[in-house]
Amino acid sequence: MEFVNSLAKIATGAAAGVAVITALPIFGAVGTITATGAVVGALIGSGAGLADALRNSKKEKG
Repeated sequence: MEFVNSLAKIATGAAAGVAVITALPIFGAVGTITATGAVVGALIGSGAGLADALRNSKKEKG
């Protein structure tokens, strides 16, 4: 079940990363997103979700 929870956090992070890139004018006007922006947002969000999952795993193990 821990693996499923980790995947859920990574997926949530990826979605949040894309949402942030879409909302902010980093790769163009607000509300527009390019393929590059989507990839960057997904990678950043996935990395954050993975880091969160690893940190929580270490806390639970003691």
